[in-house]
Amino acid sequence: NDLRAIGRTNDCILYGGQARYTIRAGDDELSELAAKVPASASRDYGTPFYEIFQRYEGDFYKIDPLLFSPAEVWLTSTETGRTFHAGRLNPEVLEASLTPTS
Repeated sequence: NDLRAIGRTNDCILYGGQARYTIRAGDDELSELAAKVPASASRDYGTPFYEIFQRYEGDFYKIDPLLFSPAEVWLTSTETGRTFHAGRLNPEVLEASLTPTS
C-alpha cells in the first residue's frame, strides 16, 4: 500500500542514510549540534516509520520532528577542520521495514 511505501522510503533515510556537511562554525557548536542531528536523537526513533505513523493515528504532525534526519551525520568545521560524528546505521529496523509481511 502507499503508506507502507512512504514508510519504507522514510526508513531508508532514518535508519540507512548518511550525510556529511561542511559548516562555518566552531568546534564547540558543532560538537553540541552533532548530538542533536541524527534520527536517533528523536523520541520516536527505533521503530519502522509505518508503525510510528499508525501509533499517531495517521497524524503526521504528532511525530517528533527530530525523527526526520539521516541515521548518521558528520559535521566538519571550516574554521578548524575537525569533524564530529553522531548516529549510526540501524540495519535491524531497516530490515524489518523492507521485509515484506504476509
